[in-house]
Amino acid sequence: MKDPLFSHIMVIEENGLKFSARLVHSFLCRELMTSKKYEKWFSFARKPLRFSLQEYHAVKGLNVKLEKISVVKWTDDMGFWSKMIKTNGRINLKLIKEKYLEESRSWTWVDRVRMIYLCVIMGVVMGRDEKVNFPHLYMKLAMDLEKLRRYPWGLYSFDFLLKSIDKAKDKLEKKEGYLMEGFLFAFQIWIMEAIPAFGEICGRKVSSNFTGPMCGNWTGCAKCSYQDIIDLETLFPEEGILHSFMDFHKDGRVVCSDDFVRKDEKKDERVDLMLDMIQRKHDWRKHIWGVVETTSSEMDEGDEESEQEEEGEEGEDGSETEIGESSHGASTADGAATVSGRKKRKHADLGAASRKKKLFCDLGATPKGSIDRDMQRFLEGLVQSSLAVFGEKLSQQITDRMDKLETVVTDRLGTLESEVTQLRTALLLDRVDECFLQKPRKF
Repeated sequence: MKDPLFSHIMVIEENGLKFSARLVHSFLCRELMTSKKYEKWFSFARKPLRFSLQEYHAVKGLNVKLEKISVVKWTDDMGFWSKMIKTNGRINLKLIKEKYLEESRSWTWVDRVRMIYLCVIMGVVMGRDEKVNFPHLYMKLAMDLEKLRRYPWGLYSFDFLLKSIDKAKDKLEKKEGYLMEGFLFAFQIWIMEAIPAFGEICGRKVSSNFTGPMCGNWTGCAKCSYQDIIDLETLFPEEGILHSFMDFHKDGRVVCSDDFVRKDEKKDERVDLMLDMIQRKHDWRKHIWGVVETTSSEMDEGDEESEQEEEGEEGEDGSETEIGESSHGASTADGAATVSGRKKRKHADLGAASRKKKLFCDLGATPKGSIDRDMQRFLEGLVQSSLAVFGEKLSQQITDRMDKLETVVTDRLGTLESEVTQLRTALLLDRVDECFLQKPRKF
């Protein structure tokens, strides 16, 4: 599909970028609790990172400008999708693959184009499971392709991804894995861009002069283990590259964050404080983040109702995308919403192992690593004091042994001197006796 609306997203599949469930899961566990409705904050190496509509737009590049588009009125052309709307019919990606894909050969050309658009929107843009029914809102938009192209898919897919992240909070501790929907590739690519070290581990950029949305400039097998993530954070240097924000460059201009502000966004003094600390280039090495245990959360009824109106009803047995330790994928860019971790990867990412080794060798050679200066001074002082105490003890032991040796030698010399004196006296007496016996006598 070469339509300019979604072609840059489909390039993810063409470039061969794979999904890393471990990397995504690891960052979901690092979320900072705020009251913001339309942005998420995460921490890595004690530094805060923002994932907002601005970062999402920089990665995905879809329309995020909210405008009034009437979808109530639509033209009945007596085609397949018109009948689905009029009869309140239900259809999903699974039914299309098993039944309607073959039947579509007899459809009109425009109905086949509508089917392609709806499949891409449901399976890729929104990241829904193949058993989730298409919302009638999407079908009505597809009846007018111009309206469909102007629809803010970037805005709605971002909101849906944030809701999926919120729903996943209660499932993070499940050892058997959990299910999650949404365009998770955008979240992964944001991590790879915000922390370039993860980009080196998971893949490589296609071009250094790339100017489009970031999702179209990555390739790689994305093999990233939990140990790799732990080691990278442990060895992450003080001056390591880490982007707390991500600017979107358009025609040589940096789009200000005000362009992505939502009117009903909540104010959070904690976020304001973090922003101020980032602006002041705060030293985050000494910062300690509080830890909050995950608890069951209930969504407001109003949010559920509005979601059903916008997204439509889900299938009764609709499963979501699986993320777990054994899973390497959550969604693909070709419309297939479920990728099992049981399937082995056949994609060859030449140089992936060497890139990872070089990265960790460079980090390991960093002079100070991730140990702060106070800790270094403490360790140096501890070593020096230990050596001083050891030296004193060693000197005392040597002195004591020398004293003992001197005493022993003195005693031995006194004994030898006494024995020599006695021996000389005995020899002298023997000689006197001999002389007396051998001397001749005169009569």
